[in-house]
Parts: sequence; structure tokens; C-alpha cells
Amino acid sequence: MITHIQIRDFALLESVDLDFKSGLMAFTGESGAGKSLIFDSITSILGGRCSTANIRQGKDRYSIQAIIDLKEQPEAALYLKSQGFRWEGDEIILSKELQKDGKARVKIGDSLASTTHLKELGKYIAEVHSQNEQLFLLEKSHQLNFLDRFAHLDSLRSKVKLSLQNFRHWKEKLQGFDEALAESQKKQRELREDIEEIESISPKEGEDESLLQEERFLANGERLAENYRYILEELVEKEGAILKVFPSLLSAMEKISQMLPEKMAQREEWEEVYDRLKSLKTMVREEEEELFFSPERLDMVQTRLQELNRLKKKYGAQIPEILSLLEEKKSDLEKWNLVAEDRDFLFQKFNQSLGELKELVFQLSKARRNALSSFEEEVQKELIDLGMEGAKLQVVLRWEENPDGEVEEGSKSYYLSETGLDQIEFYFSANPGEKPRPLRKVASGGELSRVMLGLRSVLGKFSPAPPILILDEIDTGLGGEAANSLAQKLKKLSRSSQILLITHTQQIAAVADEHFSLEKVTTSGRTVAFAKKLSFEERKRELARMIGGKQLTQGVLKAATDLLQKKAV
Repeated sequence: MITHIQIRDFALLESVDLDFKSGLMAFTGESGAGKSLIFDSITSILGGRCSTANIRQGKDRYSIQAIIDLKEQPEAALYLKSQGFRWEGDEIILSKELQKDGKARVKIGDSLASTTHLKELGKYIAEVHSQNEQLFLLEKSHQLNFLDRFAHLDSLRSKVKLSLQNFRHWKEKLQGFDEALAESQKKQRELREDIEEIESISPKEGEDESLLQEERFLANGERLAENYRYILEELVEKEGAILKVFPSLLSAMEKISQMLPEKMAQREEWEEVYDRLKSLKTMVREEEEELFFSPERLDMVQTRLQELNRLKKKYGAQIPEILSLLEEKKSDLEKWNLVAEDRDFLFQKFNQSLGELKELVFQLSKARRNALSSFEEEVQKELIDLGMEGAKLQVVLRWEENPDGEVEEGSKSYYLSETGLDQIEFYFSANPGEKPRPLRKVASGGELSRVMLGLRSVLGKFSPAPPILILDEIDTGLGGEAANSLAQKLKKLSRSSQILLITHTQQIAAVADEHFSLEKVTTSGRTVAFAKKLSFEERKRELARMIGGKQLTQGVLKAATDLLQKKAV
């Protein structure tokens, strides 16, 4: 609970220090006295929105400090510890300062913090119900939360949420796989075509070099034959061929060497030339006999070389690299063939997760429908207690058809969220005989406040109440017995929650455990709002003002005294 609030330079609140205790804390005062400013400052220190417009004129900042007792708020304490905040004892100090340039300085305990920390902490310790905050009752997500908390479906909802996350995980995996698979089909076709092309040509390592040599040989075959024939004719075949006349030359050289012994070495050289020519003649004749020229073979060689060159150009590689690439492509294609087995696994997980999800969301939807009548009955009782005897709250649940829905039932698909299949709408009628219509369209601000309080009371029977309830003018338009009923309801709620409320109703102010009054004073052209805790006599006079206005007659004072004496419930 909040045990102390200190406010400095917050609009008309120049300097306010208030101490609170457990129970019902009521704030009263004439219109415009600054009651809402007190609540704005409290919600601000609990993470609410803040504006530089709230800085008092002539000042460069406002500051708010609150002391929070965490003794009976273990979840809030656990949150703060998880964020690294430390403090001693049961109480912790929250402080917030907003400068004109919009910079905010927040501290929790002795540590710097952020507005987000305050906001998260506020979720654990307080519930704010104001004319503006009542709007959240109109949000369908919050309406569903009321029903689910009443029916104790938090655990089942958590299971649905986790199941939906699991389902969408496998759904995304499968969709991503199918998209990749569709894209890969083109790649697979390319792989198969490349493999078939390379294998159909079937290149061999070194084949292109061998064919190039053969091509050169075949392309020059006819001219080679002519030259071989010419050499043989000149060497041995024609009249006066070299090898035919060479023996005569050797004989002449023999005679010379006999006459001139010093020419013996030269004669030997001539013999060596003769032996070499005979050897060359044999080699040329063999090559001439082996020479084979075929235009058909040349065409085959050139065609084969064209195929090999096309492969080398396409893949930008030589034949050894192309052969390695062929093996890589075969391996890649084999991997894609194995992918089909992966899809079977993903599809199995997808179907399994969908089945589990459908079972849970159908179970959740059924549980909600089973709780509807008792929920409506309990709310009806509370509305009667709040002076709304003829009012009726009806809860309508439906499934929303969606062609892209993730859950199918029969031939239809339905929208699904983390809260299940159900779409909710609160219907309301304030008077007997009126057909209920959507609450968001027909309820006034005061009616919304009381419906909210009725719902809060219902949930209080079945789940823990929030540590702090902040209520802003929820008694708008009430009087007589309705006001008495609301006062008793608030008093009862204050046994389990600290309640801070702004009220214009004397019955509610009278049952408060502490009564604070706000008053506006103008001096030297400046207006200041003051807040103070009232004594018994001051409370009596304030209640008298609320009953009879500024004329404090003995009758009005007596009525105020009677209210105070009857405040115990």
C-alpha cells in the first residue's frame, strides 16, 4: 500500500505531503479544487503518463515521491529484485522528477530507474479506475480477462498460448520449407540438366589435349604425305637419288684417304653420314607407311573438341575441374532427394501441434461457456447491491470466421489468437425492458464505473484483490440508497485493498477510514491547492457541506454527525 505521498509544483499542488494507512481513503472538495491532480500525481508515480503541462507555472520541474509498503506484496518485491533494486525493511521509496525540457528522472530506492520500471511495478500493486481508465472495460481483451479470471482459466489460457506458439513455430518451419522447396525445384532441374549434359558428353581427363594433337595431324595429313613421298624419292627412289650415288662418293673418298692418309678421318665422317641417311630413310618410310588421312575422322575429332570446349566455356573450368563439379552436383542432388524425408517430419510435427492446439482451444471455449451463466448471475447480484436493480450485463461469445483462420471446424475456418477462438462482447441494459446492447455504445461514465466495481467485487470473491484500488468519481449520478449500497460495497472491498477515491457522495465519504479535503486558495494573483487530512470535527463540517452546501445549519450538521457515527459496517 501507499503510506506517504509528497508532491511538489504539480500544477496547483505547490507543496503537498499526505500520510495514508490501510482501508478506505476518501478525497473530497469542491469542483476544481485539485482532487484529480492528487490522483494524477499518484498514477504518475506508478508509471502513468506525465506531461510538462503539469509543471507549475514559474517552476522548471515537478517532483513526486511515494513510500510503498511491500510487506504483503511479494510479487512486486520479487519483480523489483529481479531488476536489481535493493532496499531495507518493508518500505521502498519511489521518486519521479519531470523537467520542462521533458527529461524525467526516476529512482526506486537509491537506484536510478525508468518510467517503464514504475509502470511494471504499478501493474503489481495498483488498479486505477477513473473516468478515463474505465475505457479499458470497453476493450474486448479486458472483458475476456474478467470472464477467464472468474472461471479460473489462467492456467488453461497459458497452455493455449504455449500451444499456439508451438503450432506457429512448426507452421512457419513448414511454410519456410515449402517456399524453399519450391525455389529449389528450379535448382534441382538445373542440377539434373547439368549432370545429364556432362555425363552425356562424358569428358575424359587429358582427352582435349590428345584430340588437339590429332586434329593438327589430321588437318595436315595430305601435305604430310606429299612431303614424305618427296623425301623418299630424293633419298632412294628416283634416278640419282642420294642413297644410290652415296656408295660411289664413299669409294672416291676411300681412294683419297689412301693417297692422303690425313684424310682418313674425313672418310669416316662420310661413312657416318651415309649410315645416318640410311637410318633416316627407314624412319621416314615407316612414318609414311603409318600415315593415315581421313576427312571423316577429322570431322569426328573437331566435333568432339567443340563439345568439350562448350563444356569448358559454360562452367569456366578445365576438364579435371568439370569432372569434380559433376561429383559435387550429384552430391547436391542427392541431398535434395533426402529433403523430402525432412518435409515428412515437419508435416508430422505440424499436424501433431495443430491437433494439440485444437484440443486445448475447444476445451477453453467450452469452459468459458460453462461459466457464463454463473458469471452473469454474480455480476447481476453486485449491480443490484450498487443500486442498479434493473440493470443487466450479458456476455456474448462467438467465433469469428476467417478464410485464413488457423483452426477449422466443419467447412469453416476461424480466427485464432493467444486467448483462443472466442470473441467476446459485454452487452448492457440499464433499465428493465430494454434490450441489452454493446456496453461500449450505451453505458454512461457512472454506469461504467459501477459495472467495473461490480466486476471487481465478483473477482474479489474468487481471486486476490489488488493491493491498491484508485477510484476517480465512480459515484457520478448516484444518490439515496444507491449511494448507500455503493458505500457499503467500497467499505467491504477496503478490507482487502487500500482504496483511494475521489467522491462527491457524503455516504461514501462518511465510511472512509481517512478523509482528505482539497481547497483552492488565491493569494497575490496565484492559485494554490491545499490538501489536508480532516479531524472528526473537520469531517463533520465537510460532510455537512456535501449535504447542504455552504449553509451549515444545525440540521445539516446533525445529519453529518449521524453519518459519521454509522460508518462502521
